[in-house]
Amino acid sequence: MAEEYSFPPYIEIMEEAIKVFNGEIMESYKGKDVKVLWDLKGEGLKSRKCLYKVSKTEKVVIFLQNFRDMLMSYGVTIWPDDNHALPIFSSYWAESKKGSFFIVDFYPTADCIVDIPYMEKYLDPLETAYDKAQEYFPGLHGRSTNWFRALTSPYCITGDVAESTKDTQKKILEITQDYFNVYADLWKKDEPADKEYMKRLNVRREAIRMNFREKDPGGFMMEKAVGKELAELSLVTLF
Repeated sequence: MAEEYSFPPYIEIMEEAIKVFNGEIMESYKGKDVKVLWDLKGEGLKSRKCLYKVSKTEKVVIFLQNFRDMLMSYGVTIWPDDNHALPIFSSYWAESKKGSFFIVDFYPTADCIVDIPYMEKYLDPLETAYDKAQEYFPGLHGRSTNWFRALTSPYCITGDVAESTKDTQKKILEITQDYFNVYADLWKKDEPADKEYMKRLNVRREAIRMNFREKDPGGFMMEKAVGKELAELSLVTLF
């Protein structure tokens, strides 16, 4: 008998996970009212996005997008503030019965081959989780572009999984939670870095942000569903 398909409980699990930050929900961001994003509906779209004010970070973002109950996309992003050298946590998952596409990574804010101590401090703790992901999905291939590969870490896990089953969903959730737990531990211990050192890290962070804002492939679908203004607000709050 064929397995009955259902969407994974990503939002429920990750909403519980981010409680570790004890964040305060943000009603505005960069002077813009973001409450409209808490329950946004458009042509064939139901969306929910919340931003949280959390110490040591600029924002923690969690979102869900439901396209006609056929395709779901989920994600959590964590952007460090100007004073902390933390990487950018990224979890993204597009899911349908046909299969999954997912990303989980810590985008480094330093050039890791120039700054080996940064890699040892912020990325080496992913080694065990990365090895498990390789065992779960050997030979995983993604649809990544060159600019995306240029900003990811050596521990990026991304690719397509077809078809989606309870087992593949469980494994993706487990990988996501493993990476998140490592990040939460780093966040708890992190202290403000030297201001001069942070200058080049903040430049790289902003370059990552602008590339995502300018090249995000989901922007067209959002604009078609809710219009240009709300699509731009959604993009700016995510990145």
